[in-house]
Formats: sequence, C-alpha cells, structure tokens
Amino acid sequence: MRTRAFDEEQALDAAMRVFWEKGYQASSLSDLTDRMNIRKPSLYAAFGDKRELFDRALDRYMRKHAIYMQQLLDRESKVIPAFEGLLLDLAAGGCAGDPALGCLIVLTIDELAPSEPEWTAKAREHQLCLAGLFRDKIAGGLVSGELAPGQNAEALGNALLTSVIGLTIMLKTMPDATFIETTIASILTMFQQGQS
Repeated sequence: MRTRAFDEEQALDAAMRVFWEKGYQASSLSDLTDRMNIRKPSLYAAFGDKRELFDRALDRYMRKHAIYMQQLLDRESKVIPAFEGLLLDLAAGGCAGDPALGCLIVLTIDELAPSEPEWTAKAREHQLCLAGLFRDKIAGGLVSGELAPGQNAEALGNALLTSVIGLTIMLKTMPDATFIETTIASILTMFQQGQS
C-alpha cells in the first residue's frame, strides 16, 4: 500500500476552510483541490466525493470547535468573566480568526437545512453540545455561590447559546465596536449574581 504524499489532516483543514468561506454548494472540486494542494484522484482516494469530504470536514469542525469553546470557558474559574471572555473572543473572530466568516455550523444550517436532514441533525447535535458546556459552567457558578440561587442552568445555557448564534450572524455585517460592547454587556445581564 502506497503512503499518501500529503497530510490528510492538513488537507481536511484546508477543505473545511473552503466550505467555511464559500458554503457547500458554491465550493467546486477545483476550489477544494487547489486549497488542499492535491489532485482530484487523491481527493477521491482519501476522502471520497465532495459530499463525503464535507461530512468529514463538518465532523472535524465540530470536534475542534467544541474543544476551543471548552478551553475558552476554562480560562476563567468564574462564570461571568468566562462568558464575557468567550463573547469577546467571538467578536474578535473566534476560531475562524475572522468575524465575517461566522460559524460553519450556523452557515450549514442556513444553507442546507432542512433539505439535508443528516447535516441538520449534526448541526443540532453540535448546538446541544455547546448548550451543555454552557449549562455545566453555569451550574458550577450556582454551586459556588457566584450566581444567585434559583436560576435554571439549562434554560440559561440555551438562552446563551441563542445569543451566541445571533451575535455570530450579526458579526458578519461588521457592526461597530459600540454595538458589540453593548450587546455583550446586555447578554451578560441574564445572570443574577450571588454573594461570591
């Protein structure tokens, strides 16, 4: 068996970026092979067709994005500073490095749901994963006393996820700094602070 002359992980990251920038439908095989720096036969041999490549790129994005978001939350032990840091990072471009790109999952939903139920389900699964990360962080703040008791960690996590998705979409229009600052400040007011 011949060893492939390219790094599959790097090639997959390159393909993911093309889909991120152009969307699934607008990404041609030439766009993909050019960015991946491989020929079409190598793409087919390693990744299958365009649909299979997108499926793998989406899986890779979800894994990397979930890890990235967890790391952002872990930077701060307290809930409100952690979410403020996450939102500010998002406003600065997040894991894309460019706020105009937005989130690949949100873009996938916008482009392909509900006509592609498999990818819609994956996007939903990723959203639930992020909501779970948020819920767990909030629950920790309730236990520590940082947040006022009686708040619903799951409901707050879901509301925060909805806010994050909305902010991600708004950032594609490149709003001014004041809009971003006031929006983030308003999002954070959903948390009632405790005595910690």
